[in-house]
Amino acid sequence: MRPLKLIMSAFGPYAGQTVIDFSQLGEQGLYLITGDTGAGKTVIFDAVSYALYGQTSGGVRDANMLRSQYADADTPTFVELEFSFRGKCYRVKRNPEYRRPAKRGTGMTKEKAGAELYYPDDRVPVTRMSEVDKSIVELLGLNHKQFTQITMIAQGQFRKFLDTNTDERSKIFRDLFHTYFFQQLQDKLKQDAAAKRNEFDEQQRRSEQALNGISCIYPAYTEQLQSFALRHYEGCVEEVLTLVDTITALDEKEQQQVAAAAAIVTKNLTALQDSLGAIAKKQQLEKYMQTTEAKMVSMQKQLEQEAAAAVQRQEALQKLEAEVNEAQKGEVELAQLQTERQQLAARQRELLQLQDMQQRYQRQEVVLLQKRQEYKQACDNFNNLNELSDTCFDRFLSAQAGLLAHDKLKPGKPCPVCGSCEHPQPVQLAQDAPTENDVEQARAKAEAAQKIRDGLIGEGKALKEHLELDKTLLLGKGVELLGCDDLKLIAERAQAELKDVNNKITALRLKMGFLQEKVEQYRKLAKTLEQQKAVDKQAEAAAQSIRQQLAGAEGQLQELKRQLAEQNELLTDVDEQKLQQEHEKLLVQQRELELQDKRLYAAIKNNQRIKQEVSGYEARRAACEAEYSLINSLSATLNGTLTGKKRVNLETYVQMHYFDKILQRANVRLLHMSRGQYELCRDKMQDADSKTGNSKTGLDLEVKDYYSGNLRSVKTLSGGESFMASLALALGLADEVQSCAGGIQLDTMFVDEGFGSLDDSSLQQAIATLQGLSEGHRLVGIISHVHDLQEMIDKKIIVRKKRGQQGTGSEVALVVD
Repeated sequence: MRPLKLIMSAFGPYAGQTVIDFSQLGEQGLYLITGDTGAGKTVIFDAVSYALYGQTSGGVRDANMLRSQYADADTPTFVELEFSFRGKCYRVKRNPEYRRPAKRGTGMTKEKAGAELYYPDDRVPVTRMSEVDKSIVELLGLNHKQFTQITMIAQGQFRKFLDTNTDERSKIFRDLFHTYFFQQLQDKLKQDAAAKRNEFDEQQRRSEQALNGISCIYPAYTEQLQSFALRHYEGCVEEVLTLVDTITALDEKEQQQVAAAAAIVTKNLTALQDSLGAIAKKQQLEKYMQTTEAKMVSMQKQLEQEAAAAVQRQEALQKLEAEVNEAQKGEVELAQLQTERQQLAARQRELLQLQDMQQRYQRQEVVLLQKRQEYKQACDNFNNLNELSDTCFDRFLSAQAGLLAHDKLKPGKPCPVCGSCEHPQPVQLAQDAPTENDVEQARAKAEAAQKIRDGLIGEGKALKEHLELDKTLLLGKGVELLGCDDLKLIAERAQAELKDVNNKITALRLKMGFLQEKVEQYRKLAKTLEQQKAVDKQAEAAAQSIRQQLAGAEGQLQELKRQLAEQNELLTDVDEQKLQQEHEKLLVQQRELELQDKRLYAAIKNNQRIKQEVSGYEARRAACEAEYSLINSLSATLNGTLTGKKRVNLETYVQMHYFDKILQRANVRLLHMSRGQYELCRDKMQDADSKTGNSKTGLDLEVKDYYSGNLRSVKTLSGGESFMASLALALGLADEVQSCAGGIQLDTMFVDEGFGSLDDSSLQQAIATLQGLSEGHRLVGIISHVHDLQEMIDKKIIVRKKRGQQGTGSEVALVVD
């Protein structure tokens, strides 16, 4: 990955829009980023990291800290990066969440964080933040941690990886080399071993808990069980189960004896219950007899009351039937009146229709008369206007000679009419002569009046024809209904007959109203009669039922008397009180034997269940013990907890392999930068000595000093030596991560500060090492305030703070010699 162009807008200290064209720096070599302290040199690296991954390079700047405090409120905050990867150009743009002025109204609103990724081909751009993050990782093959470890050595992070211990270095390797699988395997085996141990303990606990529930009433065996319980049944479970079998056998033998005694008591109790049952039956028969006799008296009384009520109901029914018959006559008469009314109503409708026809004919006669008057007026109007039109035309023609004499006759010139050159008496021009326009208007008015007259002629003719037709229909209807063909007689007779019909209808309405009330009364009486008949029928049915019950009760009473006589013969010389006392005694014995049997049954079932459960627990515990021994041994080996062995777990062992390869790559550069004095080594002596304790070993680091021939801690290195060792180790780590990441070759690298602690010679060696990195089309950027670097490196990005009339914030200048 190589950055081509970086655009920062309102980002960090850059108030406006700042563009850095990395393509001007070339395809390889070193370039220096220098300038004022706090001007925003590291922010350039942060912008590249944020554009790609949404996170800054050092991880110390949160997203809500990226908005420039110098920017105007309307200036948007975003970072846009164009970069090339494997010969193709991509563009990614991101913005953090920040507050901006609302586009509508006043006040501020929140601009949500966003991201966009544009491809070099015709693929649709990715615009969702999570999809952009995923696409960048898939494209570059590196996540943010790997990218920053490989390409960005952030400010203040040089000694972090150098001075850390095995635990911290293992966490870093876990992310870089994906060794978490081995850690998961270690943890899984440790969890499985703990789970199997817990299962073993659980089976033992369940077995002990079950054995504590053994039922025993025999003192000698109870003492034995208590002694076993004090030892938590350790090593004596089989002996305890044998003892359970012995106790169960004794309980079963006693249960048989209890069952035999219970059978004898039950037999005696059955005999007593038969005698007591006969006494109870006698008492019950006597009670039934009393109840039956009382019921028979009650039913006899009900029958007498019902007979009296039946006589009253019959009288009421006869009276009601007479009233119904009388009221029923009005229903027939009402039907006849309804028929007569319908006939009168039909005659009334015919006469009314005849009156309507006569009234319509009279109205049409009036309309025809009006049309005739209108026609006469139209004719008079037309004649007047036509006469005026002719008069106007005549006056217009008469005035033409005056116009000709006035305009054309000149002395000595020939007349256009007679040709004479003398004009002794020319006609004078009239003062009120009509114009041609006046003639046209008079003619138009006459023509309009003529049209109105002609129209009225047609309307009058149509009205007359329609009136003749209505007259014919009216006379025909008069002959049909009244036998008369005179219009005046038709009107008189129709009116007289209609009045008579109306009077008859009114009289019928009154009479029918009276009869309607009579019919309603009949219907109510008929309904009441039906109800009374139903009540009478139900009462008769109830009385019949009581008679049947009374007959049955009489038979039942005779049967009870017979049974009572038999029971009296059986109970001669029987002492009921003595029988009751003996019965109570046997019941007590029976309950005691039942309780004893239930206790023995429960004890036997409980002990049998315990034996079955404990046998299962013991079998599972033996299996758990064998599995735990195997899994625990394997877990101890992989987790490095075997007694007397190195405390190196499987993950650390794999990481040691990567660490040795990192040190090989790092020492190539460290030996060069230290002029052959220092070499980084993994502390193998600590591995051999650390056979006890809880701390992890295997990834600790020391340095070999070839000048003194001694091994010593990396913490004893000076500041400049530490920087060289850290830089070499970081470069070695970057090389190894690239190698493990599928051979990914990144075309750029950034180093932030640390050169100020080097002397001139070490500085030369460090720069030479970085220049070696830049070979093969790799561009290496260095952030530093060291003045010597400004003379040694030609390509520069200079960052300055702005104050004054040009505004506040920072600006960038690109210098390429």
